[in-house]
Amino acid sequence: MSISPLPQAAERLRAQGRLLDLTESNPTRCDFHYDEVRILAALADQRNLAYVADPRGLEAARAAVRAYYLARGVEVSLENIWLTASTSEAYSHLFRLLADPGARVHAPQPGYPLFDLLAGLNDLELAGYALRYDAAWELDWTDLENALTPQSRALLLLNPNNPTGSYLRAGEWPRLQAWAARHGLALIVDEVFFDYSLGDDPNRLRDATANPAALTFILSGLSKVAALPQMKLGWMLLAGPQDQAAAAARRLELILDTYLSVSAPVQNAAAALLETAPAIQAQIRLRLAANLRALDAALASLPHVSRFAIEGGWYAILRLPRLHRDDEWARRLLEHDAVYLHPGHFYNFQMEGCLVLSLLPPEADFQAGISRLLDRVAAEVAGA
Repeated sequence: MSISPLPQAAERLRAQGRLLDLTESNPTRCDFHYDEVRILAALADQRNLAYVADPRGLEAARAAVRAYYLARGVEVSLENIWLTASTSEAYSHLFRLLADPGARVHAPQPGYPLFDLLAGLNDLELAGYALRYDAAWELDWTDLENALTPQSRALLLLNPNNPTGSYLRAGEWPRLQAWAARHGLALIVDEVFFDYSLGDDPNRLRDATANPAALTFILSGLSKVAALPQMKLGWMLLAGPQDQAAAAARRLELILDTYLSVSAPVQNAAAALLETAPAIQAQIRLRLAANLRALDAALASLPHVSRFAIEGGWYAILRLPRLHRDDEWARRLLEHDAVYLHPGHFYNFQMEGCLVLSLLPPEADFQAGISRLLDRVAAEVAGA
């Protein structure tokens, strides 16, 4: 795999204090106000002095996760909640659970670039399936069918997708479940950005555990739910036909008992940390909405740049004139204007001229970066 020079160049500019980083997705670096007293107090717990091994995770921590889902209107039993150190670790465990080396898992394109690495580290083949765009993003069923082989074992879904921000639809969920069951596939649904919608939609899939026809795993964690990526607590929910779910639970117990990777302090703090989530989520949603408004106002002055529709998550996607490839646009913006965006191919976009930017940065930095971006595009168009 080739290594892009962009991150190294961005770090040099950051060290010089010149960088406007429109890729920033670490909420702890974006000037949000955390409940520091409560978070730190939650880690000073007498229970942290004792070691209690449970492959599913400590019951109190799983109860805290259950309460989070109950607040969303989703009922899940403690026995079907499994704690991991991160969603990345959860993917690795599930890949080992579901597939032998050389098997195939399917991920959306555009989609999260870490899937390529996680599949490779677990000796699996990652095959993409297309999301089509026509005023909104939707699954391309024909492309998905054509991607299947006898080695296919799992379908990865994001609700909402990263970076397109598109949610799964409740109306398509029974079809996806039936399709996966017919082909003997498991469904892995990543919901880390679920709480960050940019508007309500009654057609959105809200409960991926209900009446599953196929073996189904739902993933999330503190990294996005409570904007605490440093706390390293993720989880999996298990659903599916009773016999398949029971067999998967037995194997998961062996896998997680082998590693026991989740630390006691974060498990014992889980309830308190999740109780801080609504306040930080509210701040983040306000920032996302404000930056999106500023972006749209700026784009109104330059018809050469357009924005794809988004429903949720932390990212926006721009379409620039096809004067350059997306990596060349990103390079020029970084070298000439000290503005850092991700080229679309980083997320497996199949169309040219796409740049992905985070909506998390502080508003002044975001607006300054967008201003420089649009000035660069206007100059390039004028000189073409």
